[in-house]
Order: sequence, then C-alpha cells, then structure tokens
Amino acid sequence: MPRTSLTRLNLFEGIVIGIYGNWLISFVDKISFTKVLVIGETQYWLYQPICIGFSFVCLLLLVGIGVLKEQLLTHGLVVMLAFGHLTANWATFYVEGYTFSNSFFLAIGALLFSLIYVSELVRSREVNRREAQKPKAKKQQE
Repeated sequence: MPRTSLTRLNLFEGIVIGIYGNWLISFVDKISFTKVLVIGETQYWLYQPICIGFSFVCLLLLVGIGVLKEQLLTHGLVVMLAFGHLTANWATFYVEGYTFSNSFFLAIGALLFSLIYVSELVRSREVNRREAQKPKAKKQQE
C-alpha cells in the first residue's frame, strides 16, 4: 500500500470516527442510567455506567494505540478491543430493553464501528508489512 493510500485511510478513519463520536454522544443520551440489572435476587445498580466506561476505555485504547503507538497494534489486540467495545455497548442496551428503534440505532453504531475496525486492521497489516521490510532495506543499503 503506497504512502498516499495510508494517508487517505487515515483521513477516512478520521471522518468515520467523527461521525461515530456523534453516534456515541447520542448513545449515552439514550441510556437512562437508572435501569438496574437483576440476576436472581441481586440488583446491580452500577451495571450501565460500568459497561459504558468499559466501552469507552476499549475504544480509546484502540484509537490511541493506532495513532500513538502503531507498532504495538496487532490483529489480536484490535479484535480484543473491538469485541470489548461492541459487547459493552450491547450489554448497556440489554437493560434498556430491545425495541426496534434501539436495535436499529445499535446496528448503525455497529456499522460505523466496523468501518473503524476494518481501517485499524488494514493499518495493522500495513505497519506489520513495513516493519518486516525494514531489515531487508537495511541489508540492501549495506
């Protein structure tokens, strides 16, 4: 992938992250934070705030590592953080109840996030390819 393609990928990802950020603001607005998860006789009052917090931590780590320390970005890490983010969002909505409106809203967010996820996977593949070529380039210079 030429350098310009990676630059375009960064631009695309930045735009999608902006749209997804607006979606996340709407997501947090849709959550009541007063719903309680009840399992058996036990009530979990902080369930939704913990899920939202975990979701944001996973997203910030995914984007932060991709931007600041891209050499640490691996396929496994991208999959793990993406799964954590989407699962936490789904778990937050679980307590709110699934209406068609909520399901459609969650599907839009999952689609936007999948675009970010694919961008990070492509970036990870390109960074790994470039890292693998660096020793070859150094040997050829010698």
